[in-house]
Amino acid sequence: MSLHPRTDSTNRFPVFQELIPEYAGESLLDFGGNRGNLLHFSNGVIPEEKYTCVDIHLLIETEGEEEFPNGNFITYNRYNEMYNHKGNVDEPLPTVDQHDYIWAYSVFSHMKYEDILDALLWMKTIEANKIYVSYLCNDGDENSKNVMEYFYQKRVKHFNTCVDFRENTDDYFYLTDNNYGASSGEKFISVFNSDYLISKLLENGIVANKITCNTVSVPFLEISYV
Repeated sequence: MSLHPRTDSTNRFPVFQELIPEYAGESLLDFGGNRGNLLHFSNGVIPEEKYTCVDIHLLIETEGEEEFPNGNFITYNRYNEMYNHKGNVDEPLPTVDQHDYIWAYSVFSHMKYEDILDALLWMKTIEANKIYVSYLCNDGDENSKNVMEYFYQKRVKHFNTCVDFRENTDDYFYLTDNNYGASSGEKFISVFNSDYLISKLLENGIVANKITCNTVSVPFLEISYV
């Protein structure tokens, strides 16, 4: 698995600023933050010493700490259908101190529901003031259609063909490589009906509100706990 590239198109700090405009240098946990890309694009708005990154990429500690020696980078070597086939299925989430904010961009879009649930229950222990996580939904709205079209065309370009999942009405579905199914694949994505996902999380004491923003088409969940 390669480190995520840094280009204008991968700069997610404007999204962060739109959703958390009040952020003023408080402690931040970046779940799935790779080598500190959000920290990099913040140009000093996020202080290194207040930044913690947890990621399954095995190089993040050396790469992240080399660039940001005052940041805190934690490798979470858990199996993932998209990014870490050599990880441990039962790898426990790391112990992390309290942080004021938790951010996860383009992470839950590559995780099964069970792993999403584990991550959100773990985030509860961190006692953050605000938690924002992006995900993929197919709710029939314009944003959903745009995102599904993007992934459909991306797969057509990669595989020359693609199962047409754009109008799928299932509560949730997984795509692995170029087919439906929950088995391992190099191009795994997970898509949820928002109402279904929100109701399932509530059964476990997790309150999720769908949030859309102007900066990107993908929606977010704002998380709190009963």
